[in-house]
Amino acid sequence: MAMDLPGAGGGRPRPIINVTPLVDVVLVLLIIFMVVAPMLDLRLGVGLPAERTDVDPIEPEEQLVVDLEPDGQVTLNGEVVERSRLAAVLGPAIRARRDRTVFFRGDPDVFYGDAVRILDIVRGAGAQTIGTVVDGQGGRGGEEDEP
Repeated sequence: MAMDLPGAGGGRPRPIINVTPLVDVVLVLLIIFMVVAPMLDLRLGVGLPAERTDVDPIEPEEQLVVDLEPDGQVTLNGEVVERSRLAAVLGPAIRARRDRTVFFRGDPDVFYGDAVRILDIVRGAGAQTIGTVVDGQGGRGGEEDEP
């Protein structure tokens, strides 16, 4: 810190703050951040599996597929099942399987809460893994999207 000494007046010295070192440090830090920032890769890498075309897909008849229709009707592998009996029907079928996987297909027009209730029933019946079945054509339920 520099001092301003008056001439022959004999007054008290006044402190003068020298900000040059502070500005130098701030500019050096700014340059460092400007150089380092582009090198930071903040994206999350998501590795999606490649689509395998050499393997035939498993037929839905071999799997347990629970469908939820827009009118609230529940089917298990194409057979209509009442919601109150879904756990009783699905439980033995799941326990008879080695993989304990159930697939769920919900119409795009069903309410989210209804779908969650069915998924809770399926999980409570003993399913360890629940897969989601989607139509491969894209759009809503296989329909073509309107422009």
